[in-house]
Order: sequence, then C-alpha cells, then structure tokens
Amino acid sequence: MPHDIFTLLLSTQALEIAPLHRPFWYTSGTIGPFYLNGHFLYGNRQKAEELLAFIDQHRSDRRGLLLALQERVERNYAEDAGYRAVIDGAVELAQAQIGSEKIDYVSGGERRDWFFSLMVAHRLQKPALAFFKDQAAFSFSHSDWQEASNLAGAKILHVADLVTEASSYVRAWQPAVQKREGKLCWAINIVDRGQGGSEMLQQHGIAAFHLIQLGPPFFERLKQTGYLDEPTTQMLIAYHREPRESMKRMLEEHPEILREALHSPDAKIRQRAEQLRQMNTYGFNADYWDRLKC
Repeated sequence: MPHDIFTLLLSTQALEIAPLHRPFWYTSGTIGPFYLNGHFLYGNRQKAEELLAFIDQHRSDRRGLLLALQERVERNYAEDAGYRAVIDGAVELAQAQIGSEKIDYVSGGERRDWFFSLMVAHRLQKPALAFFKDQAAFSFSHSDWQEASNLAGAKILHVADLVTEASSYVRAWQPAVQKREGKLCWAINIVDRGQGGSEMLQQHGIAAFHLIQLGPPFFERLKQTGYLDEPTTQMLIAYHREPRESMKRMLEEHPEILREALHSPDAKIRQRAEQLRQMNTYGFNADYWDRLKC
C-alpha cells in the first residue's frame, strides 16, 4: 500500500491537534485537544467539503443524488492514490476478517459514511445500501438505486468514516436495518477514536473492525515521528483516558483559557464558552467562578 492511514491522517489534515493549553471548543460546550475529520481521507479538506456541499444541494432528489455520488466516488478512486489506499485497506480488512462471501450488503449512513461505503461496496462487488437520517434506505444494484423496503435475512456490513461512542449505529443505523428484517453483523470504521465505540458495537451484536485507532500507541508514534513534543503527547494520552477530568484539570490550572474564550472575537467560540458556563459542564465550584472574574 503506497500510503498508510497514519500518514494520510496527517497529510490530509484529517487530524488537527491543538497547541498545548490552547484547546479546541466543541459544539457540545466542552473542550478537547484535537479535531478528527475522517471524511478528509477522501483526499483533502477542499474535496471533502465540496462533496458534503454537493450532497446538501441535491438531497431532495435522493435517487439522483446517489447516482451522482456513485459516479463521483468511483472517479475519485481512480484519481486519488490516498483515497484508493483507504478503500483498498477497508476491502482487504473485510475479506480477511469477515469473508466477502458472507456479506449481502455494504451500508453507509448519511452523509460522511457514503464517502467510503459506496466504494467499498463497489470493490467487494456487493449491493450498496444508503441510509438517510430519517431511516429511509436505498439499495444499489444493476446500475440503479431503488428504495429498500425489505432486507429479510440479509447480513450487512456497515462502513463509516469514524466511530466515537457508536451513538449513530445504536440510534439510527441498526434500527433501520432491523425494521427491514435484516441484520447489521459487522462494522468497519476507517478511524476508531478509541472512546468506547467498538465496545458499544460489540454489546449490540456487531463485530467491529477499524483501519486505525487513536490511543496511547498512536500518540506515541506521533511523538516518535517528531510531530508532537512530550507535553502535548501526555495531554493527548490524558484526554484519551479521562476526557472530562483531564480537560477540567486544564481549565482549573489555566482559567485564562475560559476567560479569553468568553471574550473571544470569534462568535462561535464565545457561544460555546458561554454554553460551558451556563451548564457548568465540568462541575466547577463557586471559588472557580470567582477566580474567573479576576
């Protein structure tokens, strides 16, 4: 394989790591030391964002969207060596760990899963399934997409760009399969954030696999390549082990992080910092809030 996933996460900027004590502000009103945009493995940020915009612009015509999307991912597979390496890696994993003869369909959920699931299905020569957020489903075979109402007895492999806590699987994709009498048997996540998603999938009867997993060995490898220094490496490892407590300690030791965010010229950061303050997300005591006013 000319590209490995580790290298591609960096070269495509799918993984973005914050400077020490300058965490990212997440939409949940929490903070963290990195962003992971698995869909950038489509090639780069620009290509991935353009494909997302294309999906949003054409989502009212679902069949037409999926036909055009199929054409786009096939063309990108032919042209982009990095994306091709990701797809080939997922296909090889499916063949080695599952056996393609056991798979009846390859599914993906709206929207980012489709970047990878459609092409994996094509390379495995299996019908593709596309699930929408409202649990509508379309299947692709014989060069056309049609609504899928019955999957009785079908064994399905789901391919996703990443897994965190597997909430989308549990909330949407597995129920969408079950209501059509199929079975979601396996999951291949291009990136596993190492935050309990694989374990959750196992609890729901789904065998989980990944191309790469974030965690201490991954962060140590980043340090060994010179991408990270020791303090940043330890910050990432601490976050991986205790996301809430490690970030709470950071804000306690460096209250200026929250103070500056509350007065940030960036409206999005201000809003997220205010959300943290109003919800007291990290359970700070009154003394902390008094110190913050200083």
